[in-house]
Amino acid sequence: MIFCPSAISCIFAPEVKSDPRDSGSYGVSFTIDRGVYATLSDSLRFNGKEIEFPTVEFVLRKLGIPGVDLRTELPLGCGFGLSGACAVATAFLSDKPAIENFDVAHEAEVVNLTGLGTVTTQAFSGLVIRKSATCPSKAIVERFVWNFELDFLTLGQISTKEILSGSREKISAIGKKWLKEFLKSPNIENLFRTSKGFAEETGLIEPVKDIVEAVESQGGLATMAMLGKTVFARHGYEALREFGEPFKARIDCCGVRKVESFRNPVQNRRHGEC
Repeated sequence: MIFCPSAISCIFAPEVKSDPRDSGSYGVSFTIDRGVYATLSDSLRFNGKEIEFPTVEFVLRKLGIPGVDLRTELPLGCGFGLSGACAVATAFLSDKPAIENFDVAHEAEVVNLTGLGTVTTQAFSGLVIRKSATCPSKAIVERFVWNFELDFLTLGQISTKEILSGSREKISAIGKKWLKEFLKSPNIENLFRTSKGFAEETGLIEPVKDIVEAVESQGGLATMAMLGKTVFARHGYEALREFGEPFKARIDCCGVRKVESFRNPVQNRRHGEC
């Protein structure tokens, strides 16, 4: 069984070219210790149900994998980078080299506009600054091994495809601006400041603005996960409880790996150990 961590995007600047492997996004993201588990199958199933999943179907065709059984405790389309995680976990069921698996998963995401920088983040793991907008094998990144526990609350989906099909140039310019701001001081406080600045300037924050403000009013730090109606916070669990059922997860620096079984969220936390 293969486990691929979820990826949380904080800032992104999309860049799409004719070649998917020369497409991607500049930005800042991190992986967490919850994600997707994949086992070989004779069909494509997600949490026990056969579904249409073009991003994963691309990987199956490209790498000659008959099928995959995907399991996760996280929701699709809510800013956890699950399309990328599903693509990566599926690719690693093949006998191809790791970097080829990552590149195929990245290509699948770009072709289907389900993500642009997610797979590069999952390829390196931890806190990843993407300094190029390409596939993982061509990527220029700066990586930080952070060991923070964060609070999460999700209230629903946002269509990544609609956002990436729309005002890409505007978002890209704003993303590059806030990426430069984060690079001046790459620490956890500045991550929240610049991520929130990006979300506010693009207008993407509107669906979760009240939640972010509630966390801040109680002394915590909060911002939006791209792209979904999801908030991640530092010292914000109690404030998030006023809006739903939050959960905790740690930044994961171990990356894609083989595991013995599907584990519950508590067992899946690695506490910085691989």
